[in-house]
Amino acid sequence: MRDYLARFKKVLASLERWIMEPVDPRPLGLFRLWFGFLCLVNLALLWPDMPMWFGNDGVLPPEVHQRMTSGFRISFYTFTGYSDHAIVMMRLFGFLGGLGLLTGIFPRTSAFLTWMTASSIAWRNADILNSGDNLIRIGSFFLIFARSGESFNLVNLVQAWRGRPNSPYRTKIPAWPQRILQLQLCIVYFVAGVWKAKGDPWLDGSAVGTVLQLGEFQRFPIPDFVMTPFGSSVLTFFTLGFELAFPFLVWVPRLRVPVLVMGLSLHAGLEWMMNVQLFQWVITSYYLLFLRFKKNQFDKESIKTDA
Repeated sequence: MRDYLARFKKVLASLERWIMEPVDPRPLGLFRLWFGFLCLVNLALLWPDMPMWFGNDGVLPPEVHQRMTSGFRISFYTFTGYSDHAIVMMRLFGFLGGLGLLTGIFPRTSAFLTWMTASSIAWRNADILNSGDNLIRIGSFFLIFARSGESFNLVNLVQAWRGRPNSPYRTKIPAWPQRILQLQLCIVYFVAGVWKAKGDPWLDGSAVGTVLQLGEFQRFPIPDFVMTPFGSSVLTFFTLGFELAFPFLVWVPRLRVPVLVMGLSLHAGLEWMMNVQLFQWVITSYYLLFLRFKKNQFDKESIKTDA
């Protein structure tokens, strides 16, 4: 009994170390940069149609929206009520938030502004959202608590340009925000795989072929092979197997790169064949959190830990 208890305590200690240990700031910094860029692109795509989707005279008037929603949610509408002034705030603060994440300037404040914008959009008209919008809202929320501005920021770039490099790698950061975002991606894949496994089209191999025939989602020409029963079965079972296996295989160091490359290939194919806004781009941005950078000259020195 004591041996089992000792092993259990050892496992808990390893788990605590994995969550709390200081880590290299570069994966999270790179994720923040690319994530901020995608938030700006997403805002630009929504910008001209915001009055239609979120305005009082748009497709979802306040009186209809009130009957469809209940409960309280923090958003710009909390302060403006049903007013088109909220659209102005979403445009302004969404732009500032995305720009701040992209440049690494006030990253936590920028993450909060991005999260407020995404939450306001989700509350006012959830019918236009896809899973990429949910990942933007989740990612920006946890970036509020992360020290994501230690690397890949504008300040370091300017200092390097002036010949005074100030390496961000001397200071490591707490791991837990990065771990949460990594686990979030694993949960997305696993839950999606479980739900797919409950559907007959995914078990008989016809799901992908059926989806690719939906005209409203078609983008570029699809090879004839894909539309055959055999091609549909191959892609259907590959997608199902990948989503169920990713949450486990990505943690194996030797398999991590092949698994990530496989995922990038899957989403690149989906991006080519289907128009689902920025979903493929946003979900693969989370892959950056699994990168491991090579050691540099600063790793040879004593690295300051500031948790």
